[in-house]
Amino acid sequence: MILERNPMQNPISKKKTMKFSLIAIVLIGLLGFAMRLTESNPYFDPEKLHHTKTGFRNPFLNLENQEKSFKDLFKMMSESRPKYHFKTTEELNLLDLNQKIESGVNFVTWVGHSTMLVNIGGKTILTDPIFSGRCSPVQFAGPKRYTKPSIDIDSLPKIDLIIISHNHYDHLDKNSVKILSMDTSTVWYVPLGLQAWFKKHKVHNVKELDWYDSQSFDNVNIVCLPSQHWSKRNLFRSFDTLWASWSIEVGNYKLWFAGDTGYNSVQFKEIGESYGPFDLAMIPIGAYEPRWFMKNFHINPRESILVHKDVKSKKSIGMHFGTFILTTEPINEPAKELIKNMSHGEVRDDSFIIPKLGKIYLL
Repeated sequence: MILERNPMQNPISKKKTMKFSLIAIVLIGLLGFAMRLTESNPYFDPEKLHHTKTGFRNPFLNLENQEKSFKDLFKMMSESRPKYHFKTTEELNLLDLNQKIESGVNFVTWVGHSTMLVNIGGKTILTDPIFSGRCSPVQFAGPKRYTKPSIDIDSLPKIDLIIISHNHYDHLDKNSVKILSMDTSTVWYVPLGLQAWFKKHKVHNVKELDWYDSQSFDNVNIVCLPSQHWSKRNLFRSFDTLWASWSIEVGNYKLWFAGDTGYNSVQFKEIGESYGPFDLAMIPIGAYEPRWFMKNFHINPRESILVHKDVKSKKSIGMHFGTFILTTEPINEPAKELIKNMSHGEVRDDSFIIPKLGKIYLL
């Protein structure tokens, strides 16, 4: 005998399944949170304000402002994002690029997002390389590029140093790391706790530094310095590896790479006093709205100028904009707001570059 299915049973079953799925997600989240609380920080130094027994913290943020709740995250992700069309990218002139490197010309060019290609004193430096189509753990979902990199990863010149600021997917891209690490002579500089990730992916020429640690080789001096941010690579772990900005001195030329950061009135002034002035600073100008969610960890254009002045930068260049739709401000707002603030006499118009893809800026 064949029994007929009651058409009213299916919706009820679906509701039960959804309910159990939600409960499971909550339980898994709580379990992951509990596990993270019990994990110990192998680098813990009680003398250092940014260290905790389970990871790291921002010493100039209240503890309640360090992490956002799932409710806050869901609310932020539910806010509408600007609509966009894929934008054509002006590509770098490879012949011109390579001739400048061979001739020892100092320059910086913006590849996209926080990926900057710098040639100083015979050293070629790359920051936070991301060449993938999406900043995501997978390439079939997640924020998609609306501008291509200004140079293909396979067309890059030989890279001497790669600087990583932290482990978010728009700054630490596994696909890019895999390709770039084929040149085993390239030295990678990463914040505390990230070396294990690189070893897992068979990248071994990695130098791991804590804030204020430094290393020197040839005519290069690298110093790991503070930023105000956080780390997160999966659903269950946050603040377990460090985030950083970097001072890179090649000969007599000083660079500062801000990484990703919010603003405070202490750390950047300390960097300027102790390690500045800098000939060039690479400073984020985008991904700052909604302000109620982003303020502590992402600077807006007005704060970008404050950072520029605090670190005593002679010339700065913007980054962390114009590549991925990560936040809710209009796509072209960061550049407009920076121009507006410069026009108010905050800084000279030529001291803060709003870069264009495909353009080489001489230093």
